[in-house]
Amino acid sequence: TETAQPEKALRQMETEFFLQNMQINALASLLIAKHIKPLLAKANRSAEHPAIFATISARVGSITDNQLGGWYSYRMSKAALNMGMKNLSIEWGRSLKEVCVVVMQPGTVNTQLSAPFQGNVAEGHLFSPAYSAECLLEVLSGMTAAQSGSFVDWAGESIPW
Repeated sequence: TETAQPEKALRQMETEFFLQNMQINALASLLIAKHIKPLLAKANRSAEHPAIFATISARVGSITDNQLGGWYSYRMSKAALNMGMKNLSIEWGRSLKEVCVVVMQPGTVNTQLSAPFQGNVAEGHLFSPAYSAECLLEVLSGMTAAQSGSFVDWAGESIPW
């Protein structure tokens, strides 16, 4: 549902909202990967300059980093995305050399999605979409094939799964 908000408690769980989150946040990237693989196979690439398959996740998708709970649908869908991309990095590591599959956390970006939650963002940590994209591209420009399967933030720092 369009107006649904992240669940603060289990009693707020709704099937449709949960499945919508899974479809958007986890399934979509896997389907894109399925169809883009032939293009990546033809891409000009090397171990130092791999073809990159990057997805946007969220720090709240980290099981290790979860200290607050709640947000069941969103957290679980981002954790599912992370697992899917980890699986993909392993599969493509065997069948599609010199490709880097990376999961990225863009920081808190000033969008409609984050608007209801911006009150908790520390000073200087609410990024414009352009700044976040610039940071992500900078991180991606230095990625190697050996880093496939990484979960990193906008500054290139590793995030625990």
